[in-house]
Amino acid sequence: MPHSLRMRAALAVLSGIVLALAFPRFDFNLMAWVALVPLLSAIDGASPRETFALGWLQGFAANVIGLYWITITLHTFAGVRIELAVLPMLLLAAVVAIYTGVAVWAASFVTARADLSIVATFPIAWTALEWVRTYFPIGFPWNLLGYAAYRNLALVQFAEITGVYGVSALIAFFNVVIYVVVFQRERSRIQGIALATLSALIAAAWIFGSVRLDQLSRVKHDGTIKFAMVQGDIPQSVKWDPNFLETSFNVYVTQTEAAARLGADVAVWPEAAAAFFFQPEDRYPAAFASDAGYRARLLQLAANTGMPILFGAPALGVEYGRVGFYNRAYLVSGKGQVLDWYDKIQLVPFGEYVPLRGLLGGIVNRIVTGFGDMFPGQRQTLFDLKGAKLGVLICYESIFPALSREEARLGANILVNITNDAWYGRSSAPYQLLAMAAMRSIETKLPMVRVANTGISAVIEPTGQIAARTPLFKRGTEIERVGWRPEVTIYAEVGDVFAEICFALTLIGLAIAWRRRPARPEPAAIEDREVHAMNGHGRP
Repeated sequence: MPHSLRMRAALAVLSGIVLALAFPRFDFNLMAWVALVPLLSAIDGASPRETFALGWLQGFAANVIGLYWITITLHTFAGVRIELAVLPMLLLAAVVAIYTGVAVWAASFVTARADLSIVATFPIAWTALEWVRTYFPIGFPWNLLGYAAYRNLALVQFAEITGVYGVSALIAFFNVVIYVVVFQRERSRIQGIALATLSALIAAAWIFGSVRLDQLSRVKHDGTIKFAMVQGDIPQSVKWDPNFLETSFNVYVTQTEAAARLGADVAVWPEAAAAFFFQPEDRYPAAFASDAGYRARLLQLAANTGMPILFGAPALGVEYGRVGFYNRAYLVSGKGQVLDWYDKIQLVPFGEYVPLRGLLGGIVNRIVTGFGDMFPGQRQTLFDLKGAKLGVLICYESIFPALSREEARLGANILVNITNDAWYGRSSAPYQLLAMAAMRSIETKLPMVRVANTGISAVIEPTGQIAARTPLFKRGTEIERVGWRPEVTIYAEVGDVFAEICFALTLIGLAIAWRRRPARPEPAAIEDREVHAMNGHGRP
């Protein structure tokens, strides 16, 4: 085992790089199952402070590679100089890495003080901190460990019980068992039990998943809907340019009319495809008369085609005496009537709102230009369409398990994710978002229709299988028939119970460890005594 701090740091960085390569766009998925082994080797014998630092370094390296696209977004669309645009990305990577540092420190601390095996403490602490990262302080559950397995369909179907957090726990457990067995870091009896437990869990997950895949392949649908997924491919550089509004609107008109002729049941436009203020009622301030005109034309389009349209558009609003905006999804009927709408609940920090505005408002440049702070939605809306209920997720809401889970619990039959991934260019972000969206279907066993402005649009089966996938930056309309049936998974019913248990166990372990003296000398203390003895100041 390495003892020099430089070697430990190198192993931590290596672990972060290998883990980052497991996610899209690199997609070397199997690397996730061994990516944490170098990190576990690095913290072996480290002091608590060093353990936290090494865990943080691993997380920082992984997130710099996983989140590099933030720099592209800021430089290309916010006009920030490249040398400055890299700073927010580095800051976010550093903040997210704190969760990794805490998870690794907690596992190591409980192992040392409570005399427990790292085999038990590490996967539990890792899962607990992933759950915390989803909600606190602002919520950014990007590239959780379990997402790396999104293509291993037979193995990950049990996420319908535990959510993505169960998959993360399994991968973390695999890593730590490999570590203790290969490097013989536990007693032979513990190694044997760990290896047997891992084998049983992998076998059980695989058998369960294979059975579920077979069941789902033979299921009879209660009904089907023929979706027209309209990918407008409107460049972000001109999307909000008033001079280009007529051209971009006509793109969607033309594509929708063509879809109606092909017999689609509903046309779905991406997030903010209607690049004007669309109000539920025809009431506009005089300054927005042109927006009222586009609203009338969109409703007339639905009436002319006789086809409902589900689309994204900004909307004006007033809350607490302050004028603001909503990122909204509307459903209009084939008669040209507004049926209902959904306001985005999970807004993008520093993009759609500024956290701690009183402190940060004066120094933060928002990505979204032309808008003030957006108001978050307060309710989840299910749209009724041809006997089915559609639950809508706007943009990166698809990375939050709680939103799709609540829609499933309320009775949604099909998930619809409308997004504008043009912000990310040809980076890895659209591919990462697609992978994370696939896990929502696995958890809820609901199909998802994903419609993106510049791609990637796709249909995701209840198994997580990604079908009808469109390329990036290609205009067109994909028409797909999607079947639905009533089902509510265990995860949709009970929520994050598995992750919450991991969190509770981590707190209990820390409380016990804090009150106890070390059951055996701390690794750092052993090293200090050995160095002391070698210097001739004591006996070895």
